[in-house]
Amino acid sequence: MRFVSLSLVAAAVALAALPAQSQDMPKRKAGLWEIKATSSPGTPPTVMQQCTDEAFEAQMQKTALEQSKTMCSKNDIKRSGNTITADAVCKIGSTTVTSQSVSSGDYSSAYKVEVKSTFNPPLMGKASDNTVMEARYLGPCAAGQKPGSMTMPNMPIPPAPKTK
Repeated sequence: MRFVSLSLVAAAVALAALPAQSQDMPKRKAGLWEIKATSSPGTPPTVMQQCTDEAFEAQMQKTALEQSKTMCSKNDIKRSGNTITADAVCKIGSTTVTSQSVSSGDYSSAYKVEVKSTFNPPLMGKASDNTVMEARYLGPCAAGQKPGSMTMPNMPIPPAPKTK
């Protein structure tokens, strides 16, 4: 559980920096995505599936932009073709998270995000973390699955956030 939390915290902070220029940010193709997050060597990857649509993607970018404005003192983003590099400095409670993320892919069939983060003071006992998230499009969402809903083996997932 600690691995999942720290990996997702680092990834969330890095991804929160991306929407600073949201009009240029890619949106995932609507449907079901599988996301595999790997962090510490020797630790099994965390695999989750998420259903998305255009409205949910727009709401996620809006929420991330709002959070980055309050949490992050630095959001430097560079885009070159299908590769986006973001350098961010954000606060989580009393911890300063400095991260660099490199995202690449076409976002209609697959994408990859590599995040290198340092935590000062250490977060959950770690001073740094490297996370790789690899996502692939699986097809349409399952019948009855709502955009934003996630499934993860052996872990309860809260209901999807409501979009406006």
